[in-house]
Amino acid sequence: MFRFALILVLTFASPLVYLASAFTPTADQKVCATLPANADVVAACTRILEAPNSSTLDRAVSYTFRADAARADGNTPVAIADYSQALALMPTLVPALSGRGVAYRNAQNYDLSLHDFDQAIAIEPNNAELYSSRGNTYRMKGDASQAMADFNQAIKLKPDSATAFNGRGNLYADLKQPDGAITDFTQAIKLNHTDANAFFNRGVVESDDKNQLDKAIADFSTAIKLDPSMTDAYVSRAIAYGRENNNRAALADLNTAIGRAPDLQRAYFDRGPLYLNAGDNAKAIADLTMAVQLDPKDARALYARGLAKQRNGDAKGGDSDMAAAKALDPGVDKRM
Repeated sequence: MFRFALILVLTFASPLVYLASAFTPTADQKVCATLPANADVVAACTRILEAPNSSTLDRAVSYTFRADAARADGNTPVAIADYSQALALMPTLVPALSGRGVAYRNAQNYDLSLHDFDQAIAIEPNNAELYSSRGNTYRMKGDASQAMADFNQAIKLKPDSATAFNGRGNLYADLKQPDGAITDFTQAIKLNHTDANAFFNRGVVESDDKNQLDKAIADFSTAIKLDPSMTDAYVSRAIAYGRENNNRAALADLNTAIGRAPDLQRAYFDRGPLYLNAGDNAKAIADLTMAVQLDPKDARALYARGLAKQRNGDAKGGDSDMAAAKALDPGVDKRM
């Protein structure tokens, strides 16, 4: 699918008046604007940037699309550099401001993220997506009041914005208001029934209530069906299965999660106790050792390994792990 937003960017970002129907993109422009981005997309954008006859607008848009590709690939520094190049050419290019705002947020540079979104909103004050994005930054920064104001504004501007309801639902979950969170996630699902994140997020809130574990498992299952790559959904469903004492299903989900993401610390931490409860102390110790290696400051993983070592007959090693865990977190034994 070609990114038809390329035409809109060209139309609205240019100081000239363009008719979208009259714009005929070149072959490289079509590829550069293609989603999902891949090596061919990046190469096409680069060719436009290197062509001596490319206009300022061509270059700004190509930097933006190449930055989008880098951000999607997790290469945040490269994304920020390309967005910055686009903005050096066209300081009011809203897609570049918004994209860099997201990239800065991913880098946990919340002040610079907010600065970019502030600028973008000043240019397009009725753009609901910009308020949702800025709301996510405020939420990540820990400013719940400003985040709520932005999500509310986004919903006011665009009542059918599943993104805004999903964002506000996450904020309600942060604020320990499960009813508000579930209501918003449910609305997001009604507006976009293919949104795996909304199902996952609703499942996370439901899983905190043992009376809603079946609903949580159903939501995690739907999220996985919609997006089989959602590793966190496998882990969360495994935890819910474990709370229902369905250890076989829990173990299967954790095996899948680890197979997809071998460095997923949380999955090893959760699988270790399952092996321990099944009497396989050696596998439990191996998993909890991996969890400790991936996050040496995880006191719970260290304490759990101590328990596993004790059960395996290594009292000295167990005591050492448990003491080290308490040194990291004096109350860890009360949270196990």
